[in-house]
Amino acid sequence: MSQSAPDRQLDDDRATRLARVCADIAQVGDLLGPEPAQALARLRDLSLSDEGVDAVLAEVTELMRLGGLVGGDTIVRGDRYLPLAGIHGRRPEVVRVCPGDLCDRVEIPRPDAGPPPRCAVWDCPLPTFRMDR
Repeated sequence: MSQSAPDRQLDDDRATRLARVCADIAQVGDLLGPEPAQALARLRDLSLSDEGVDAVLAEVTELMRLGGLVGGDTIVRGDRYLPLAGIHGRRPEVVRVCPGDLCDRVEIPRPDAGPPPRCAVWDCPLPTFRMDR
C-alpha cells in the first residue's frame, strides 16, 4: 500500500460518493463477500479515469443493492459541506481520514469505539490526522 500523495485527486462529488460507499462497505462488507472489496481495490490505480471511478462506484452500489442493502452512493444527504461536529462544543483535535487522500471521509475517534474504522479501498485502518497543526 502506498500512502504517498496521489498523482490526482477525485473531484468533490466523486470524493463524497466514495466516502459514503467506503463507510458503508467498512460496516457491512463481510455480509457481501469479497466482490465489493475487489472492485474498490481498483481505485488504488491512480491512473484510473473519472469514468473508471464512476464505474467502480456504480458496480459496488449494485453489489450492495443485490445484497439487499441500499448503497450510500444513491442517497443525497443534504448540503455537502457541513461543519465538522465537535465534542462538547469543541472541534476534535485528531480525526481519522482516508489513507490514500482519495475521498473526504472523516471519522471522529471515540474512546470506547474499539478498533479504528477501516478504509475499504486501501484495506487498512484509517490513519489519524491532527487538525490543530
